Amino acid sequence: MIEDILYGALTNGVNKPTVLALNAALIGCILSLAALLVLSINGVPSLVPHVGFLLFLAIGLLFLINWFISQVGTVEPKEQRKTLFGEESDAQPAQTSSSTAPVSGGVAKED
Repeated sequence: MIEDILYGALTNGVNKPTVLALNAALIGCILSLAALLVLSINGVPSLVPHVGFLLFLAIGLLFLINWFISQVGTVEPKEQRKTLFGEESDAQPAQTSSSTAPVSGGVAKED
């Protein structure tokens, strides 16, 4: 799964493991901000508007990122691996060239 997340970071598109990791990180951020909001109500009331606004931004970010991914779609990790490493799919056999003669240095000899 970690490899798939790294492939998602290095190639175009987003895959399911990357979406799951991103959602887990954002939910962790939302939970920690909610806990800070609850604790700041009794401790430091002047922090409540600031933490509430940050909580609002984190929830909005979670929903907007998931909406954007639903509009764009996801890519399979196999396709990202193929893009990154140039691997051919299993259904297509590898093509080989028919000539095995070595290529000269690129300079044409005149007779």
